[in-house]
Parts: sequence; C-alpha cells; structure tokens
Amino acid sequence: MALGISSTVVLDKVATTLVAQQRYTTIEEALWELALSAVRAKLVYYRRRVRRLERKHGMEFEQFTAHLQNRATPTEEDDWLAWRSAYRMLLDWQKAYQDLLYARAH
Repeated sequence: MALGISSTVVLDKVATTLVAQQRYTTIEEALWELALSAVRAKLVYYRRRVRRLERKHGMEFEQFTAHLQNRATPTEEDDWLAWRSAYRMLLDWQKAYQDLLYARAH
C-alpha cells in the first residue's frame, strides 16, 4: 500500500521528532544514527542466520561448500543456498556499514 509520502519526508519527520524530544542535537545526527541503526539491525539478522547454519552443520560456509562437492542431498543444497544468500547479504551489509562510518567521518 503506497501512502504517497516520500521516504525523505518520513525520515525527516522522524529525525525532527527525535531532535524535539532532545534525543539528538541535530536532524543530521538523528538521520545518521537512524541509518546506522538500520544497518546494524541487518548485520545482526544475517549474522544470526549464518551462525545458525554453522551450528547446524558444525562448520563454516567454505568448509560446508567443500564438504558438499558432488554429494549433496536436496536438504543440504537448500541449506547451502540459504547459507550462501545470508553470507553474501552479511558481507554486503558489512560494506554498507563501513561506507556509512567512513562517510560520516569525512
């Protein structure tokens, strides 16, 4: 359902409210913290997915990949695909987080 409101307007409203509540001193500070918080939440989510699969299979992704060469069951293939996806997303969100930190410092 589209609300007809741009994301910029929504973020500005949230940031303005946080500044008015004296949670942050500026709108820019509030926006940076909102962005960092959102990215950190994605990092936590994907780390949990990766760790769950590491615990389930007792090894890291690269080891699991080598272990499955020419002998994977359909269930293992499903786990591998989910794991690869979570692993890649984790790497992407880690890069996004580092980019945000770098941009904020400069």
